[in-house]
Amino acid sequence: MKQIRFRSRYGIATYALRLCLFAIGFMLIGYPYLYAKGQEKFKVALLLPASITDGGWNALAYDGLKAIEKELGAKISHVESRTPTDQEAHFRDYAMDGYHLIFGHGYEYQDPAKSVAPDFPETIFFTSSGNTVTDNISPMVFGIEEPVYLLGIIAGSMTKTNKIGIVGGQNIPAINSTFVAFEGGVKSVNPDAEVRRAYVGNWEDIGKGKELALAQINEGIDFIFPNADVAGLGAFQAVEIAQAEGKVVYTFGAYRDQSEISATTILANAIITPKVFVHVAKIVMEDAFKPQPYVFSMDTDEAITFVYNSALKDKVSEAAQKAVEEAKTKILAGELEVPGLNFDKKD
Repeated sequence: MKQIRFRSRYGIATYALRLCLFAIGFMLIGYPYLYAKGQEKFKVALLLPASITDGGWNALAYDGLKAIEKELGAKISHVESRTPTDQEAHFRDYAMDGYHLIFGHGYEYQDPAKSVAPDFPETIFFTSSGNTVTDNISPMVFGIEEPVYLLGIIAGSMTKTNKIGIVGGQNIPAINSTFVAFEGGVKSVNPDAEVRRAYVGNWEDIGKGKELALAQINEGIDFIFPNADVAGLGAFQAVEIAQAEGKVVYTFGAYRDQSEISATTILANAIITPKVFVHVAKIVMEDAFKPQPYVFSMDTDEAITFVYNSALKDKVSEAAQKAVEEAKTKILAGELEVPGLNFDKKD
């Protein structure tokens, strides 16, 4: 009897062990990437050129990172990484810590990524904009120029002075591409309008952004498009001052819905949605990454979009709204190629 009892207990224990192994195996089959990498969680890091409190370029990337955490259950981390030395060090630190995907949010992250990526072939590096492609580096190319073109249509349709201003951060191709698109929108409805550019020289100097915008307003400019990260907040402040003095001047938001940042000045926004970052992260998580540019535009599941400031939409003339809608329809239908874009649309 004792022997029979022993065998029975042994059989039950064996059965329980096999059941547990089967359950574990089933779970691993459901999460092949995690099993293959031998990690508890998918890990994603983000390097930023300035603070996430800018309400625009950096804030949108942080929104994307938080969406990755929520939708994919990833472990996330971010850091402000301003200089090439810091950028290279932060890329390397995250890669050594086992992060599977690291975003460098800006054109300027390409060279630091190229310096680090060869030492970590299992880590995928993405830069926001740029054209660097290697075995484990790819750029995300945002077709933000499309909705920016629509912003230009509003400015060109409504300007009373035929003087329109742009305030940029640094004079780099990714920023200038948006300026070409904005000016293209202006000229499409108002060939006589003059578009003037000014650059802060960095992404952080709010005072300089304000100074440049005030100078433009003093020259008679009545619409300003800032694309300067944190420094762009200064342009909003300048227009708020001008409005308080009785001047009719307006601005536009870029990369994120910035309407609440300057509720009386921003008429409309050109937006990159968190969907862009989730899409890329999912590709890497599923081990489906291919070294190539990953292109997003207004016809890519609304990854890039245009929205009015609902509180000020009634300030936008009916003629301007009609022109925006007509141009948007043509862009989505592939009938209008927006100037400034340096990529071919892909499915």
